[in-house]
Amino acid sequence: MTAGALKGRAVKASAARARLRRLAWFGLAIVVIYGAGALALRIGTGRSDIPVLGYATVFGLADALFAVGIVLIYRASRVINFAHAAFGVVAAALFYELVSYVGFPYWVALPAAIAAAAVLAMLAELLLIRRFFTAPRLVVTVVTIGIGQLLSGLAGGVPALLGDSNFQPGQPTTPLTHFHWQAFPVVFSGDDLLLVAASLAAFTGLAVFFRTSRKGVAVRGAAENADRASLLGVNTRSLSTLVWALSGALAGLGAVLQVPIVGYSSVTAGASVGTGALLLALLAAVVAGMDDLPTAVVASVAIAVFQQVVFFIFHNTDAVDVFVLLAIVVTLLLKRRSLSRVDEASTSSWAATEEVRPIPAELASLPVVRTGVRRLAVALGLVVLGFPFVMSTSQTGLGSSFLIDGIVVISLVVLTGWGGQVSLGQWAFVAVGAVIGGGLYAETHMPFLLALLIGSLAGSVVAVILGFTALRVRGVYLAVTTLAFAVVMSNEGLKSKYLGGLIAPNINRPSLFSIRTNDDRVFYYVCLAALIAMWWAAIGLRRSRTGRVLIAMRENERGAQALGVNLVRTRLATFALSGFMAAFAGVLLAVDERGVSPYGFGADQSIQIFIAAVIGGLGSIQGALLGALYFAVVDFVIPGAVGQLLASSVGVLLVLLFLPGGLGSLAYSGRDAVLRRIAIRRRIWVPSLLPERMLLGGGTDRAPLLPRTAAAAEPAEVPFRYRLPSRVRVAGGSQKTRGWTF
Repeated sequence: MTAGALKGRAVKASAARARLRRLAWFGLAIVVIYGAGALALRIGTGRSDIPVLGYATVFGLADALFAVGIVLIYRASRVINFAHAAFGVVAAALFYELVSYVGFPYWVALPAAIAAAAVLAMLAELLLIRRFFTAPRLVVTVVTIGIGQLLSGLAGGVPALLGDSNFQPGQPTTPLTHFHWQAFPVVFSGDDLLLVAASLAAFTGLAVFFRTSRKGVAVRGAAENADRASLLGVNTRSLSTLVWALSGALAGLGAVLQVPIVGYSSVTAGASVGTGALLLALLAAVVAGMDDLPTAVVASVAIAVFQQVVFFIFHNTDAVDVFVLLAIVVTLLLKRRSLSRVDEASTSSWAATEEVRPIPAELASLPVVRTGVRRLAVALGLVVLGFPFVMSTSQTGLGSSFLIDGIVVISLVVLTGWGGQVSLGQWAFVAVGAVIGGGLYAETHMPFLLALLIGSLAGSVVAVILGFTALRVRGVYLAVTTLAFAVVMSNEGLKSKYLGGLIAPNINRPSLFSIRTNDDRVFYYVCLAALIAMWWAAIGLRRSRTGRVLIAMRENERGAQALGVNLVRTRLATFALSGFMAAFAGVLLAVDERGVSPYGFGADQSIQIFIAAVIGGLGSIQGALLGALYFAVVDFVIPGAVGQLLASSVGVLLVLLFLPGGLGSLAYSGRDAVLRRIAIRRRIWVPSLLPERMLLGGGTDRAPLLPRTAAAAEPAEVPFRYRLPSRVRVAGGSQKTRGWTF
């Protein structure tokens, strides 16, 4: 036998031993999970409710289908798919209608609904995700959120599309429903067994596919190193479509098989697509390092066992969300050193934001430019200041709310746009400020300005505590952590049993410097002054040394650290300032709404405000505020269902499709076009107004902004071709009147 054959046999034997060790570890993990669950039930209830563990296994495997789908897409594209559960919701709605309304046989409706989820996922990748193949992961993640919102609306419209004008939620019967038996304290049915069998079959099929088929091996190779796979001739984009289709089918399978068990209604659909349910799958995916499919399955089962044990012992699941947050933090801290270089590279793309150039120094002092800036500022001031006098009282109140949202957007620019720390839980800091500041002012009769300061500082302290996580994790992992924090805060942190009398249901408007703010117009100007103050503070921060340190840390942490930047102190200071601003807005929000409701700070609001900042543009405050303004204008001008679509899924997708840099990039492109025209007319050489492709490609010789030299007897030449927007073209009288030739 040759040396090569012996070496190959040794490699295969080593791989076989590694697989056996891996199976042994998974077997040990399963034994520990179920053993701990049985022991906890024995101690908590006084009896061994072993069937509870079987009941947990059913839902654990269903959650595992979602977790595996999330891991598959992350491995293929390095992005968290927030639309993953929504594919399952559409499949569940279609399955329920086909069985209960249209009358399709169960064994026909089941594969049809799963296939529909796979097709929807494939179309989402082809039509939307592929357009952002090279975009920062931050933008792609927002796109998946928009897709999820769109699919959620589609799921609600499935009954109408099929002609069911009198939709009635319920629990359909299947050929397996009558096979049921009771094992105290739970009842099992044939549908439970089908879910278990189908899940195990799906996982086995995936394992065989990825290990034996050419496509599966190519997917694994592309997940390890997409660039190398492309050099070897692998079409990574077609593989991405395949992975999305598989993921959609898994989501559809997990959702459809649960419909006969838990039923279907708009409430269950909303829970499935919501951030709370998605968080459990994300936790399992994070435990698996966003890379290991078997670990994701085991982690999903472990989470389900924990949920059911807690419920049967305490008859509530209040502790589950807190457990999820703690588990995510601990898992990330333990796994931080095992992140691969691919993960590090994708993390940096989460912080990619386009910086906005100021007006070039060559043009800033021109009277025409200064006059234009002044006129624009005056026009904007007249619109903002005159808003309460042309709108109704209710519309003025909405205006105050949008000004408060603007303060939260500014806090996101500081934290994410400049600091590079992704936060999907910013509204939780708003909740802290509203509860602490509003409660101190209303319940203890503390002076409003002092309560405002204390509430803002409380938000800063909470942000710093969360910021300690950012010392070890960033990007996608920090996003998951902040989202978990938002869910915990909305579900558990705002309950009266924890906060006592701090939650003030009724808050009176304060008097500021002898001026009563009960009138909505007066309070509108208070919110406007607060927004301007936060704007001014953030601009001052950006122009200071601290602001430059933030940008340096965002762009190159190791380089900044080599130059003496204290990364720990800078990160914590960024979280503190951002939390202070968000909590400041929360105190104003509590007073604006004249009370605090523990149910008014959902995690979905954190995602919505994050979307507003991203579609505006996190590179500048002005750009990000355009995102908040977009939602405000849509809400005012286009009420009803169309306005809701434009202010959520459809609007977000349209903006990012045509303006990947956000609305701010459009505004600044228009500004640069005007400045370019001014430069051309005055024959001023402004390199910063040239397209980047010309500067990088050595194409400045084609630029039309060549100044006239004093020594030249003839006017300077204007090149034959240029692509800058202006009335000056390749030839004609306009060039000759300016003294140019070509």
